[in-house]
Amino acid sequence: MFVARRDTSEKESVPRGEFVGTVVARLQAIQDNLLARAKAFRAEHTRVIDSKDDLYAWFTPQSPDKPEIHGGFALCHWNGSAEVEAKLKEDLKVTIRCIPLEGEWGYDPTPGRCVMTGEASVGRVVLAKAY
Repeated sequence: MFVARRDTSEKESVPRGEFVGTVVARLQAIQDNLLARAKAFRAEHTRVIDSKDDLYAWFTPQSPDKPEIHGGFALCHWNGSAEVEAKLKEDLKVTIRCIPLEGEWGYDPTPGRCVMTGEASVGRVVLAKAY
């Protein structure tokens, strides 16, 4: 039996009996590898942003004629206002992707100030563009 992993491009010939006996471990290794890659991508492409200017700079394409795809995330304080959410979507095509729980995204639920209004915020949200 010929086995190929799409996550690592490894290819090998494995006797059927051996494959059946190791398939669960192989699938777990693939899952672990994909999860580690996704977490590394998230860590590399996530910024903690505390000002409106920095937020706009992070999500504004460098080339308006040929905008690059921005694959980043921003952890920002938000006041909970639907108006602020609509303004972000209108100006930057950015939406709130999730409100992380403590420990997720390296998240510390410390109160702060909304990046758009300066009003009180109980914690950060994850902002990103959809493509």
